[in-house]
Amino acid sequence: MNFNFLLLIKFKSLGRILMKFLVFILFFVVLLFIGANKTNNETVNKVSKAGLEVVGPVMYVLEFPARIIHNVYTYVYDVSRVFTDNRALQEENKQMLYLQNKVHTLEVENRLLSRLLNYVPPAEATYVSAKIIAETGDDFTHAMIIYIGDAKVKKGQVVLAAESVIGRIEQVGGKYAKVILLNDISSKIPVVIERTRVRGILSGNNTALPQLIFTKSTADIQEGDLVVTSGIGGIFPAGLPIGFVNSIKGNEIDVEMISDLDRVEYVRVVDYGLSAENENVFELLQENPDE
Repeated sequence: MNFNFLLLIKFKSLGRILMKFLVFILFFVVLLFIGANKTNNETVNKVSKAGLEVVGPVMYVLEFPARIIHNVYTYVYDVSRVFTDNRALQEENKQMLYLQNKVHTLEVENRLLSRLLNYVPPAEATYVSAKIIAETGDDFTHAMIIYIGDAKVKKGQVVLAAESVIGRIEQVGGKYAKVILLNDISSKIPVVIERTRVRGILSGNNTALPQLIFTKSTADIQEGDLVVTSGIGGIFPAGLPIGFVNSIKGNEIDVEMISDLDRVEYVRVVDYGLSAENENVFELLQENPDE
């Protein structure tokens, strides 16, 4: 850009010098014509004609490079303007793309929040919507960190994605809360097969498919059966959907969760007014699996 600017200055200076020279020549020719008209001298007329014959071609020769310099100057100036305008358009295009991506992101978030709003909890329940800001998953834990702001969230409250259970509040600190997911190895949820009312415990195993345990070997359970919370123990209310029986291999019954945890961005923390003090329900059911 600096080189183009210097080139424009040089072309412009040269053009000014040539224009001054041409003005001088024209001024000289005009004086000759004026002298010829006043004196009417034959000698002066001859000199004037000779001067015109000499000056005419010289002016043409000098005018030709001046025109070229002017055209080059105009071309370089136009190219410089095009370059500047193009750079401005590129910046404007970047800004438009940024705004377009921002609008798309807001549309996606709006759809996710709208999907959450489709779930209507019981009249006695209260809820808050929260955004997932981090995931913690390894060979021993599967959890999420959610932003709850100033909402009053307590340990043990149910966490839903869309209309299905994905976990419970494990810890609250300031404006954030930790959610233990159903597939975490420490998660034990009393459940029931909706079709046959067979009870059991949904136990996390740090895989995508938690397992249904403590069911009778003769229990009527089929692949595709809906698994819902049983309400036993007072941790979760009864009837909340969790997932479907994915496979049955002997005593191993895998359950596929309704919500895809890899795609969840917003959750709903629901307070059903239940006590979170009965978290030893797993030990109670382990001692009496047939009850």
